[in-house]
Amino acid sequence: MRFFNGRSLHGAEGFTAPAFKRRTLLGAASAGMAAAILPTALSAQPSYPSKALTLIVPNPPGGNTDILARIFSVPLAKALGQPVVVENRAGAGGVIGMTAAARAVADGHTIGLGNLSDLVVSRYAQPNVPYDPAKDFVAVSTLAKVSIVVTCLPTFAAKSFQEFLALAKANPGKYKCGTAGNGTMGHLCLEALQAAAGLDIVHVPYRGGAPALNDLMGGHIDLLIDGSALSQVKSGKLKALAVTAERIPVLPNVPTVAESGVPGFSFGNYWGLLMPTGSPAAAVTRINAEIKRLLDQADIRQQLENAGFAPFASTPVEYAQALQKSYDQIGQLVKKAKITFD
Repeated sequence: MRFFNGRSLHGAEGFTAPAFKRRTLLGAASAGMAAAILPTALSAQPSYPSKALTLIVPNPPGGNTDILARIFSVPLAKALGQPVVVENRAGAGGVIGMTAAARAVADGHTIGLGNLSDLVVSRYAQPNVPYDPAKDFVAVSTLAKVSIVVTCLPTFAAKSFQEFLALAKANPGKYKCGTAGNGTMGHLCLEALQAAAGLDIVHVPYRGGAPALNDLMGGHIDLLIDGSALSQVKSGKLKALAVTAERIPVLPNVPTVAESGVPGFSFGNYWGLLMPTGSPAAAVTRINAEIKRLLDQADIRQQLENAGFAPFASTPVEYAQALQKSYDQIGQLVKKAKITFD
């Protein structure tokens, strides 16, 4: 916020009566004009938002990030009184979309929706990323978080995650675990799990969750760590051995990895809104307030939980702090495992 200091002008010269009268009348006329113009000038100041907002999704339609964008865009538009246009700009592990968000005009009308893969993993796993999430964005608000589901076929030898741990430790290199690709959250989770539990599991990366899911259903891999299997778990076509962070409402009886033999283990993902650095503080405050209000609504929370998400509200400062913590933790994991994108 800028403050402009005006200079008060005080005349020191003397006035004769006629001149004083003329100047007094002129001053009165000027004051009247100012009084007439001032309300018009103030009313002409644009309120926020003054036009449609663009919500950039750095992933293709149909994925978790896009689902979140669709859940929030309509009620957010209603709250703001302006359209919220979802724009999918996929590619390069989220880098294309987040680059567009970082380079947008910083007027509060462009918002990026990112998760840890888009904002944190790409920073470490890809060379020459054209933006720095810590410097080129201002945090607005978190939206939701999710545990990743560890799934297998109902006929898999292990009936629980604890049984799987025993089998994996007794048979290093035997079991194959699929993920949506190198550098994805599923891949990072697998690497973290192997390090925490002392496992040797073969990583099978795919180009997306769908082909990985197909191969699991076909029996070509033993496990899958990816959110794409949630609907198959709910329908009974697949079995969930564990979830990687907190228990999720749609699978209340599925234990966490920490509850199943790896104490203290927690690895999840979360999503949040960001604006280009330099965006008006008023815009950040307004969007944060509206998101918090929406997350308090029962219908929004139900939509999130039905999709496997847990509502996750925060202040801008809390979101920025969470991202910094993730940079440090995931950065160490990416470097140690030498993870790169395909």
